[in-house]
Amino acid sequence: MGRFGKAVAALAVAACMMFGGVATANADENYYEGDLGNTTVGTPAVSEVGSHTANVSFTYSIDPSILPKVASVCFAVEVMRVTSIKPINLPQFGGNPRYSEVNCQGGTSDGDLTAGSYQSIFGAKTSPVKIGDEVEGESTGQYFMAYDTDLWNHAASGTVQMPVIGLQSNTKYGNTYNDVYNLDPGYVDSQWKLLEATQDVCKLADPTGASFACSNAYDQQVDVRSLYAGMRIVLKDGSAINFGQTAKAIDDFTTKSEPTAKPAEALPSKTDAKLEVSGGQAKPGQTARVYIDNLKAEAKGKADANSLFWNAYIYSEPRALTSPDGAPFVRVQKEQSTGRYYFDAVIPSDMPAGDHRISVQDENGDVQAWTPVTVGGSAPSQAADKSKLTAAVDAAGKLAEKDYTADSWAVFSKALADAKAVAGKQDASQAEVDAAVKALADAQAALKKVGASASKPDNGGNGSAKPSGSSKPADNDKPANGKPAADDKKSESQDDGQSDLAKTGASVAAVVGVLVLLVVFGAGLRVMKSRR
Repeated sequence: MGRFGKAVAALAVAACMMFGGVATANADENYYEGDLGNTTVGTPAVSEVGSHTANVSFTYSIDPSILPKVASVCFAVEVMRVTSIKPINLPQFGGNPRYSEVNCQGGTSDGDLTAGSYQSIFGAKTSPVKIGDEVEGESTGQYFMAYDTDLWNHAASGTVQMPVIGLQSNTKYGNTYNDVYNLDPGYVDSQWKLLEATQDVCKLADPTGASFACSNAYDQQVDVRSLYAGMRIVLKDGSAINFGQTAKAIDDFTTKSEPTAKPAEALPSKTDAKLEVSGGQAKPGQTARVYIDNLKAEAKGKADANSLFWNAYIYSEPRALTSPDGAPFVRVQKEQSTGRYYFDAVIPSDMPAGDHRISVQDENGDVQAWTPVTVGGSAPSQAADKSKLTAAVDAAGKLAEKDYTADSWAVFSKALADAKAVAGKQDASQAEVDAAVKALADAQAALKKVGASASKPDNGGNGSAKPSGSSKPADNDKPANGKPAADDKKSESQDDGQSDLAKTGASVAAVVGVLVLLVVFGAGLRVMKSRR
């Protein structure tokens, strides 16, 4: 699959460990201590909203005093939508809200997505809500982050276009629980929102606020949403301007309903765009490449920007086609070798042999083109079980090259590439899959750490380490303008041993709810959490 959409990393909103109310950055990074000046992100805009996709755009500016110090810039969009919470304890938390640490490492490249990983990343999941190592409740919903490490062109300012996939149809996205410290429209960390919601549910279970009541509470329907766009800037001295220091809230929007296919008799006799299935034939259970010619200039521009998402169907009775990665839509891209535009779609395994038609509709339901296709052959008798291979690839992807010797990494990197190739092979045999799992495991076991100081904890490829929240402490605990106090900015540490996402830009972390070990430095930090 070609490059598309740039980066997508799973957001571990409920996997934070916390000490003294302080979240951490990478071990070799501190918060930037200087004045941010005109280092800002403009108000984000949303366009081309589909049933499962949307495009987010925003301007950015880096202050001239900071620009010469910049080593890298990562642009990101945080998405969270929690629909239910089961409280376990009444959170007793205090201190100042902190910024999430999006380090733009870890995850699975868009080109490595599979049907299984797509659901595991973008589907609803249940994760613990924590303060430190204590579980305050369980939240169920979507948690992920899209980010791109390749968009920055070293300019002081510009406009960023970021496609966001994995959204649920007919669903409202935006921000709730932004009243913490009255910081809105400033950034409010999603973990704080979850803790606030857990606290509210507990109090509803027992208005007296007795913490033991929460242990008897059941899942409660909630609406906790977080939707922000921002950037993370790493400076040459190792300090960082973190995502939360620039992040801006994205206005609420609602995705479209699941599209309905046009009936066969309603397919237009003539269309501007033209479809052609490679070879004019397709096989059930396998991927068909469908070329689309004569695209309008606007559609070409979106495809070139990796943000053209349409819906495809196969007839006689229309059936929706999925992308090879399991997405319920197809992605129109440019084939680099030919310059032609195309999309890949999986033909249903039970599709009967014979003559059929494939059509494609835009986000508004308008048929752009259709073509005859002959489906022949038979579906593979038994598909190989790739679950262990997918899990092994995801786990291996959390490792960072810089942590290991060049020789051992070279062997490991080849084994990982081979494993990804087998995972993406439609007709891979079970023997091939099993061999790839073993080869990857052997290569991973043979990795050798660099030097003697390789004992950092691995955060499992999360795009962020999330801080705990606050129960609205006294005014003297509130931060000014939503920024951390100077003595709160120091030496926050998170494992930087993350996976392969940052190199391509379009990546997805498949692990949500991973524990992040927070190491706190500085004599000025204090424990801010107390329990009744």
